[in-house]
Amino acid sequence: MWLLLKNPEQRATILTRTTEIMQNNLWMYLILCMFIGFLSVVFRGLRSVLMIEPLGYKVTKINSYHAAMIGYLANFAFPRLGEVLRCTILQKYEKVPFQKSLGTVITERVIDMILFGVLFLIALGLESKKLLFFMEENMSLTVMFSGMGKLVVFGLIVGIFILILLFRKKILKWAIYQKIRKFLKGFWDGLISIKDLKKPFLFVVYSLLIWVCYYLMFYVCTFAFPDLAVLGTKGVILASLACVVIGTLGFATPIPGGVGVYPILISKAFVLYGIDENLGGAIGTIIWTTETLMYVVLGLVSVLIILRKKDKIKV
Repeated sequence: MWLLLKNPEQRATILTRTTEIMQNNLWMYLILCMFIGFLSVVFRGLRSVLMIEPLGYKVTKINSYHAAMIGYLANFAFPRLGEVLRCTILQKYEKVPFQKSLGTVITERVIDMILFGVLFLIALGLESKKLLFFMEENMSLTVMFSGMGKLVVFGLIVGIFILILLFRKKILKWAIYQKIRKFLKGFWDGLISIKDLKKPFLFVVYSLLIWVCYYLMFYVCTFAFPDLAVLGTKGVILASLACVVIGTLGFATPIPGGVGVYPILISKAFVLYGIDENLGGAIGTIIWTTETLMYVVLGLVSVLIILRKKDKIKV
């Protein structure tokens, strides 16, 4: 955020645009963005219910939603903490073993990565020149293992494997081995639960709706910035698609909630469409703040509700 806001012109642009949005009643589009974001979490909670069902547990929709929303909130504190906390909540309030729900969460992430890949390919097909130029100019923003890092990881894996082979007879007698084996068995059951879905069509629908919501969250916010009208309707639609793809990389970084990174990526994405970098940074900051505010407020509401819950709510 400091890198973004150290520029006086950038700070002034953000304040000016925020004031214009409030004075011209354009904040309604930001509220609509929040509502769409809320729907995306609802769909994620409903999809989670379908994933856990083949394991023999009937999770209530309301508790699944609260667990998903609290997970989003937790991720702002520490990356991937949300997944752990989400499984913990389902274990406490729905009696779903932690390792099994964790397996379903990992599978959900894989599905999301596949859908993001599809979205990326669509954006690349429609805006290949702009996206390829962006990747060439900003390759340093991509978090990658160095050659030495890969070698170290590979060495550790090989070393652990050799130790297991050498001491396998003793390891089999350890109580902790039995616990780890039980954990991994439950994790694997959750991981492959997708193959036994009772409502696969509904699962696909929820998965698609989640990503449709992600796109619409950004697209509806563009109406709060009249300057973008110069791009035309088609231009705004394509620019929104590119921004969603590029902005998602910001949330994928180790930085919690993409703080600071997301607005910078959005500003660079809009430069590809001839939009001033300061204006692009202001748009990214305001949209990021809007989405973050929604996740934080609704996440805290879910925390309060789930902590006061005495009996499971059946829906």
